[in-house]
Amino acid sequence: MEGGYARRLLQVGIRSINYEGREQAKKFGVEQYEVRTYSKDRPFLENLKLGEGVKGVYISIDVDCLDPGYAPGVSHHESGGLSFRDVMNVLQNLQGDIVGGDVVEYNPQRDTADDMTAMVAAKFVRELAAKMSK
Repeated sequence: MEGGYARRLLQVGIRSINYEGREQAKKFGVEQYEVRTYSKDRPFLENLKLGEGVKGVYISIDVDCLDPGYAPGVSHHESGGLSFRDVMNVLQNLQGDIVGGDVVEYNPQRDTADDMTAMVAAKFVRELAAKMSK
């Protein structure tokens, strides 16, 4: 944001944030959507038109936005996160020219024996790739 390379930054699924984090977001014009308001904001978040008026959209998915029940293989566990379906609904309904993306914060050392979080992360990667191929 500081370099002017991004016109819009959204953070979705925040469960805990301190005063400084909110102030930094305000300073740089970051739109923050906390889990506690997700139900109210859901229609907006599931119909984002991020690509309007820009050359492309980059999506970064931080796997620890999910509740640990869906993704235990992350470094920072915090209950009350989004569900797998919540994130997939947002991804599947994104409108705009998706030019790139990443999936971050997967920690295999904390994953289950059946690699539950790895499978979730892989599904997010597949969905991003499908959006970019359109």
